Amino acid sequence: MPADLTLIINLCPGDAAYAALTAGHLAKAHRWQAQEIIVIIDDTKAQYSAFYDHKNRYQEPGYSISLAKITAVACQMQAVGLADKVLILSQYAEKTHLHKKYLNNRVTATHDYRGAPITAYLAGFEACKTQYLVRYDGDMLLHQLTVDWVLTGIDLLRKHADCIAVSPQPAPSVMKQDMAVEIDPTYWFSTRCTLFDRLKMLSTTPFIYGKYRRELLLRKWMQKTYPPALETMVCNRLKSAGFKNYYLLNHGWLIHPEQKNQLFLDLLPQIILEIEKGNYPNGQANKETLDLPAWEKYLQPVAY
Repeated sequence: MPADLTLIINLCPGDAAYAALTAGHLAKAHRWQAQEIIVIIDDTKAQYSAFYDHKNRYQEPGYSISLAKITAVACQMQAVGLADKVLILSQYAEKTHLHKKYLNNRVTATHDYRGAPITAYLAGFEACKTQYLVRYDGDMLLHQLTVDWVLTGIDLLRKHADCIAVSPQPAPSVMKQDMAVEIDPTYWFSTRCTLFDRLKMLSTTPFIYGKYRRELLLRKWMQKTYPPALETMVCNRLKSAGFKNYYLLNHGWLIHPEQKNQLFLDLLPQIILEIEKGNYPNGQANKETLDLPAWEKYLQPVAY
């Protein structure tokens, strides 16, 4: 029987080349536990920022072609049962109210100063109707044990009043194969992958609150790291409310690929297979970012 859980996978046109593999990998990991899987496609364009190559990101016709591809990937996931709903952000009627509800309209930009999503992440909070919400950026790679890590996470959320979120280890390492749950409570969480108690989280909205409003005004006036990342805004609010994110130390781990060149695309199917089995090169141990040269060397006998 599924848990009281929604899985949110956030995608954008930049994920088009690999999302069929990565998003499919994440959906399969939680299909049996999630009542609903929602794929959110961020088709809105970020405001200009010198932090990244804005012109290249949205250059036409490439951007529109990638948007069509990522939409097709999400629709195919829905067709084969790996998604129940595809939400296109520009067509989401509730998006006009998100910044008021969650940010008190103190921040209205759709993306932060790095070009990372704000509105698309808020849409995931709003679209979820279950008590528990696990969300991933669509490029994440996950290894978990035979028991879905979110079940252990939900148990922690129920048992600990100060636990508002749970995450697996952010990097691979050797895990003890025992039944004891090892945790590391912290005031930080990452938007890359987190399980939330949505009811606890809603009790803290709007996220921009108290002293942080003054810091936000200063950031805006100085144009320094503004708009801030959503995780920064949320973490400040959760910490002020006494809530923590519990990292699970022995139920799974993540890897985040940053270098997504042709070599990455060529190796990705085998990388996913190895990660699902719990295998990784020595050079990847304790590293959050995918070490592509280490994987190339590790997979060379298999890939070529």
